Amino acid sequence: MTLIQLKYAVTLDKVRNFASAAHELLIAQPTLSLQIQKLEKYLGIILFDRTKNPISTTVEGAEFLKQARVVLQEAERLEFMYSQKGDTVAGELKVGIIPTVSSSLLVKILPAMYNKYPELKVKIYELPTYQIIQKLESNEIDLGILATPLGNKKIKEEHLYYEPFYAYLSPSIKISESTLSIEQIQEFDMIVLGEEHCFRGQTLKVCKNNTLGRIEAGSFETIKKLVDNDLGITLLPEFEDVKDETRKRKIVNPTPAREISIVTSFSFYKTKMLRAIKNEILGIIPRSYHSRNGYMVIGVDSA
Repeated sequence: MTLIQLKYAVTLDKVRNFASAAHELLIAQPTLSLQIQKLEKYLGIILFDRTKNPISTTVEGAEFLKQARVVLQEAERLEFMYSQKGDTVAGELKVGIIPTVSSSLLVKILPAMYNKYPELKVKIYELPTYQIIQKLESNEIDLGILATPLGNKKIKEEHLYYEPFYAYLSPSIKISESTLSIEQIQEFDMIVLGEEHCFRGQTLKVCKNNTLGRIEAGSFETIKKLVDNDLGITLLPEFEDVKDETRKRKIVNPTPAREISIVTSFSFYKTKMLRAIKNEILGIIPRSYHSRNGYMVIGVDSA
């Protein structure tokens, strides 16, 4: 039994298809099949039920693969420990980030990271919250950047900053005040994101489900265009840019906000990389947003 065989088996379990697994592993399909057969012969158990499409993991196989993931992670940790030299930040960091944060943060943080840490390879995966959690638990990504608190005891949260919400009004709405209350917002039809986005749930919590309009969209960009064309209003996070700043209104008494955090599994070990990306993010976000500042922090439904 070898680490390579364990890697092959774990990858096959993830994609549930020999051809797809071979493609991901950059090997020939017969090679993958042979190595899985050798591993099963060595263990004396069948790992995969090949009679089903897609293939499925047997009961014995599921138990074995659960431990195989731990072994592979510990092997990677050992290799990582002895590959680091001095204060150099180097290696690969796989980061999952929710779309409603990536739209405003990535364009600022990635150029800074690439310039400051040329030996650091950051791989970005834009994913909804539930997929980030799944991939953290299966060790497919190293860390996530998303809205918290999640109330998930399987992951560790390290908060970065707080981002208040504001109302973005359509051109036909003439409100001279620079601030709005939640009660005033509830008078209008609200354009919201689709159910896969946690910001949708946060918006509905703020408005107590009272203002859900007829339109749901898949991205902030679509929502902003709809608002600009007089089809409703919306809530947006503070760092999301809009076409017309004069139609932004702060929400007060209280001011809703989301907490943005870095999340990891408790077995995470790339602490030098985490510190680097955290410091760069905090260097970009104004210091006034680093603390809670009396905001009403809206939690997230991670399921």
